[in-house]
Amino acid sequence: MFTVALVLGVALVLGVVASQLADRIGVPALVLFIGAGMLLGSDVSGWIYFDDANAAQLIGTIALVEILFQGGLETEWKQIRKVIVPSGILATLGVVLTSGLTALIAWRVLDIHWTMALLIGSIVGSTDAAATFAVIGNSDLRSRLKHTLEAESGLNDPMAIFLTTVMITWITDGPPTALSAVGFLVWQMGLGVAGGLAAGWIMKKLMPRIRFQAAGLYPILLTGVAFTIFAIVSLLGGSGYLAVYILGIYLATLEIPYRQSVFRFHDGMAWLAQIVMFTVLGLLVFPSRMGPVVVPGLIIALGQIFLARPLAVWLCTLGQRFNWREFLVLAWSGLRGAVPVILGTYPLVAGVPNSDMIFHVVFFVVLVSATLQGSTISWVAEKLGQLVAGEPPRPVRLELLAMERLNADMLEVELNEASRATGKRLAELNLPEHCTVSAIYREGRVVAPRGHTKLMAGDVLFVLAPKDSSHKVEELLVGET
Repeated sequence: MFTVALVLGVALVLGVVASQLADRIGVPALVLFIGAGMLLGSDVSGWIYFDDANAAQLIGTIALVEILFQGGLETEWKQIRKVIVPSGILATLGVVLTSGLTALIAWRVLDIHWTMALLIGSIVGSTDAAATFAVIGNSDLRSRLKHTLEAESGLNDPMAIFLTTVMITWITDGPPTALSAVGFLVWQMGLGVAGGLAAGWIMKKLMPRIRFQAAGLYPILLTGVAFTIFAIVSLLGGSGYLAVYILGIYLATLEIPYRQSVFRFHDGMAWLAQIVMFTVLGLLVFPSRMGPVVVPGLIIALGQIFLARPLAVWLCTLGQRFNWREFLVLAWSGLRGAVPVILGTYPLVAGVPNSDMIFHVVFFVVLVSATLQGSTISWVAEKLGQLVAGEPPRPVRLELLAMERLNADMLEVELNEASRATGKRLAELNLPEHCTVSAIYREGRVVAPRGHTKLMAGDVLFVLAPKDSSHKVEELLVGET
């Protein structure tokens, strides 16, 4: 017991250190987490022997639910709805095209039956929410590109799961009928969307009536709701992952008590989920078995990166008014991560022939994608002029107990050159009724706000506002957020 606690504690500490190291050396943290798992595994250090695909699948599923839920909470619907058409096409048709083209490459390179090639293509056909949110989330990508990629990664899991399930059924039990396959897809996606919206609507009705004495109970409640709707939708044959992501987006539009604290809690939980998930998936890999798949895996990975993904993106974005620079960034940002590796455990669990080879090919493709693409997205976007510098920082809501009782927010708003309020006097802001600037922090000192006080870049404003006026205040001070 104490040994397990020691390993867990050391793994978490190393995970936090790895996340900071990843920023410094310019590679996605997931690569280091996977590397840590491989290092702890039986083939390298011999500390932990782990080959339980069922356990890895379970841990990965639980982690992915939290990651998708947090990703939904951080997704702004008013931004996503602007890109719902291209992201929706990429999440459906784009996955099919990428899977098919990747399968063609795998069939030629591995010299396997075409059904096995299609299974590999299906497993690695979707981009990964965990990897995308981690790499793209804090980047300075132009808004349209950033939100298209985030929405695509959150929405495309059902299609990848559908294709993988169909191909496993095909290999083990024979080909399903076209009608049953299409019906399964429609049911999965439809129930996923409906379940997420239904759970969000119920919480919308319940949240105003819920008042806990302890602020820490709110994030626990929402976590419980997320896992409950995931389980219910999944048991009914729908896409629980999609339901959780939709639920997160819905909840992000509501006035949740202690909103900032809730979001910080789930941000921390998502990081914990990433550390555990990628470390466990790394443990499942046996480097000694990867020798025969390194060369074909590299060819498949590069073929997907430079051929399959670009061609699929080009076909899916025709008529969507993306210029060639935006197209190149979209094509280069097709990150593979946890979802393909978790799907790679499906053949292992189902007893598909050569499933161990399939898993290690998939793992190698993911490793190449995460390392090559994940570490260069910002560089590629910068060279193509698709980074935006100087966007106003998003306001932060300071959550004080008194503020909840007053039904008000204390907003901390940092101004920069791009902020709408910069250069104006306080009297010119036309803040909503009952809103007041309580203090201004400027160059290490507090400035008492007056009507004639001129606001400067670098100022931090503390604004007391009723909850129903908070968004208006944010728009007046920094612009659209």
